[in-house]
Amino acid sequence: MRQRRQRRDKIARLISWGHWFTFFNILLALAIGTLYIEAADTPSTVLAGVYMIMSWLGHFAFLPFIVFIILIFPFCLLIPYTRFLRGIATLVASFGLIALVADALFFRQYGYHLNTYSLSQLAVDAESAFAGASFVLLLGMLLVFVVLLVFELVLANIAWKRLDRLKQRHWGAAFSAVFVLCFLTSHSVHIWADAVFYDPITKQDDLFPLSYPTTARTLMSKHGWLVEERLQATDRLLRETASIELKYPQRPLMCARETNAVNSHVVLFNHLTPAQQQQLLAALPELQPLATPVLGQTNTQAGWFELFYGLADIYAGPVLEQQQPPAFWQQLNDYQVALNVRGDHAAFAVPEFLHAAPRGSYRVRIDIKLSSTIEPELIASLQQAIAAGEQVFVTALTPNHAIGNSIEAFAMSEMTVPAFSTSNLQFAEQDVILLTDIMPSLVTQYINCSDGVKAFATGKNLFDAGERRFPVLTSFGRELVVYDASTTTVINANGSMRSFDNSTLQPQPSFSPATPVLVDGLKHLQRFNAQTVQ
Repeated sequence: MRQRRQRRDKIARLISWGHWFTFFNILLALAIGTLYIEAADTPSTVLAGVYMIMSWLGHFAFLPFIVFIILIFPFCLLIPYTRFLRGIATLVASFGLIALVADALFFRQYGYHLNTYSLSQLAVDAESAFAGASFVLLLGMLLVFVVLLVFELVLANIAWKRLDRLKQRHWGAAFSAVFVLCFLTSHSVHIWADAVFYDPITKQDDLFPLSYPTTARTLMSKHGWLVEERLQATDRLLRETASIELKYPQRPLMCARETNAVNSHVVLFNHLTPAQQQQLLAALPELQPLATPVLGQTNTQAGWFELFYGLADIYAGPVLEQQQPPAFWQQLNDYQVALNVRGDHAAFAVPEFLHAAPRGSYRVRIDIKLSSTIEPELIASLQQAIAAGEQVFVTALTPNHAIGNSIEAFAMSEMTVPAFSTSNLQFAEQDVILLTDIMPSLVTQYINCSDGVKAFATGKNLFDAGERRFPVLTSFGRELVVYDASTTTVINANGSMRSFDNSTLQPQPSFSPATPVLVDGLKHLQRFNAQTVQ
């Protein structure tokens, strides 16, 4: 009984020491966290400034605390040996703080947080400064780590030796209460800001590392909270859709080159009739129809833009007016992209800057075919590509029939276009595929960007399972369409909505998409609109 009591007292003392050791590391983390605040833009409103301070206090208090709970607290219960525990805690705290310091310095320089891609970029930039710079950088970080390790060891010993005196202090509990209050309040404020699109707050989402602010989403929709505010935000986004102030990309891409990528050959038709599809499959039995429906566009120009840029067609005007290439275009320089536009009529204009011929062997080839017949040289080109083991993708940009003026013309059955690929190009299972998804997905085989395809496209990466799940919001000129498993909703530029059943095409006047579906879909669609960028 006495030994059990002694063990409980020892564990309680160790846990108390752990709390104080964590508290002092919270103060260190807060000090490092000021580097992020200094690098951030000055908040445009008082509320945004107050939120930043609360978020700073709550977030950098939460990080050391959660590390204590996960990595140190279990040792207090399982291996209650003082020296061992202090050693483990010192190592954990030192690694955590050096990672935070490195991330803060990198964020101040590049505006990104550390990951595998940013580390490689850091090494490249260091070597461009002078030979061996990356080694000097690594040596400097090791030196900082040793200093932190010694400091943490001293801190751990002081906290242990003066634990009884520290336990008599009451300000520790007061500080803890402030940290908890700031953490909860900042997340609550962010829920409101996310619900009403209060950009001065939501634009801070990527400021701190490992930060995942709570959002409004389905919780508020379920309980009917802030419905009016979200409807007003939806109306504002709908109005802004008609006027795009381009900010593309949102920030410079940070991408790493993929090695051993398979060559791709993409062939686009204006449309493919059933007879042409049979002709294509007869000549190229290696091609297989995609199991997932692919939705085309209402005209060839919009379809080509969506597929090649990976952007919704609402961006076509400002992008082509500014003669701006796809954001990923320069990243593919090493792959010698070949763009071949063929056809006897100009169904759309391809900017001059996209006509550069490859200087060597290609990695990505886009063959835009607009003729009404499948010519022998195209078949021969595809046969050669298939024989070489290339990934071949063939699709049409528009349906075979003319697009009507009724809302039922946007039904999935009406907008689906034929698509074929070779067996070595296997997209993951999706509910539906948009033209905006094709090029971003293929590009991921050649470059890997820190933000994924989100960095340069509104499309999704089809190699990731479940990226295109219902409901899906897309644009067709001035109309926005929400596709769901059983119902389709067409939204006009004035915000009026009309829905119909997917099977019967009968109107569903009582149906409307959930507000979070509209708001979140519009936010994603307009990520490169400076009016709504976060």
